[in-house]
Amino acid sequence: MLIAATTQRTIGFVILAIVFAGGLLYLYFNIRGAKAEVGSEIELAANRAPHLSDEELEGRHLDRSLAAGLVLLTVVSVSLPIYWLGEPGRHDGLIADTDRVFADRGGELYTTGASCVSCHGPDGTGGSISKSLLNSEGEFLAQVTWKAPALNTVLSRLSEDEVLHVLNFGRNGVMPAWGAPGGGPLSEQELETAIFYMRRIQIGEAAIRAEVSQGVRDGVAKKLIAESSADWAIAIREAEDGEALNAANAAGADQLEAAIDQWLGSKDSAIARAEQIALSNDPALVARVDAAASEADKAAVQAEVDSAALELLAQPGLVPDSQIYLDYGEILFANEAASGTYSCARCHTFGWSYDATAPRTIADNGTETPLLTDYVQGGGFFGPNLTNGTTLDEFESATQHAEFVTNGQSIGQPYGKGGSGGNGQMPGFGPRTDDDLGVTYPGLLTSEQINAIVAFERNL
Repeated sequence: MLIAATTQRTIGFVILAIVFAGGLLYLYFNIRGAKAEVGSEIELAANRAPHLSDEELEGRHLDRSLAAGLVLLTVVSVSLPIYWLGEPGRHDGLIADTDRVFADRGGELYTTGASCVSCHGPDGTGGSISKSLLNSEGEFLAQVTWKAPALNTVLSRLSEDEVLHVLNFGRNGVMPAWGAPGGGPLSEQELETAIFYMRRIQIGEAAIRAEVSQGVRDGVAKKLIAESSADWAIAIREAEDGEALNAANAAGADQLEAAIDQWLGSKDSAIARAEQIALSNDPALVARVDAAASEADKAAVQAEVDSAALELLAQPGLVPDSQIYLDYGEILFANEAASGTYSCARCHTFGWSYDATAPRTIADNGTETPLLTDYVQGGGFFGPNLTNGTTLDEFESATQHAEFVTNGQSIGQPYGKGGSGGNGQMPGFGPRTDDDLGVTYPGLLTSEQINAIVAFERNL
């Protein structure tokens, strides 16, 4: 668009120059050929040079003048409409160039001005920040490394207004307030350039799926290493030093990958069993499946089947071996990929964002001691407590629960049975469309992954 706009601008200037030059030439030759009037003598005075006769003036000279005027008129008549036909492209080019300039300024703010890169990583890929934890009396407790989520997917989970709210007022006492409304140092326009930069660095669906998938595989690997009775897993658990651990990991690498694939296959089998039970319980649903002809109809009825299967999987004991599905939901709930960007534990589990179960030096005893012995998944932190049937009280069905996780909470909009309108800081994990920009951002999770998280949460 920018190249098109530049070309049209150049053509416009060339046309203007031709018209202007033609006008000057006309004036020059008209003035040069003119004679000063000395009267209205019937006969030519002796001091006047003879000029062309009427026959000559109204012949080739007139034809040349008329032809020149016709050429200039043709150039103007044809070129101006062509130029204005390209006006929308020029306008779009101006917008694109403005976006580029703003995004460049936002990039400078991200890397140097506000140094967002020090926490959120280069190009918003996620990072961490060292933070001092204080006890209830404001005394130093421990120094921790707090996970800072990736920003290259932030517009998939939050609207630009919601992102602006975080920039203005901060988040969770860790992300500082940068905007003037929250007492920060940055102006409204500077924050706007930061959002333009975030638009630029958003990654596509394939990259999102790859990150989530790798996070899941890492979570399954951790679970298998901790629980499997296979020789390779026992060897890894019993390794007493780094060298032995590296050797055990290398020896068991192929077996681990095969075990991960088998585990994920068992999860898929549990979903398939739930779908079969759902269909056997609802003959009308079977009829709709059989009647679906178009791709749209097939997708719609498959969504019905998925919802029916979810309702079964979310209730213990209704589907054989459904525990593996709930374990899968827990792994997604605490997915560590991209500094926890795709996880729920980052907000809903106390201590998860700074690895509270890892050994570290505590101020009051000076020993390597975990801050927590274990996490209470979904026990609440920045986000509300999800345990003890809270989600069952809020959402009557697992399907309603999944819709909320998919869409998130909008600013000022209530949700569920008792959820009040808030600041929109519960992200949506499904696809998000920005109507103002006409852009659809890919979802952080697939509907199948969201369903698994919902089933896990409803069993906390």
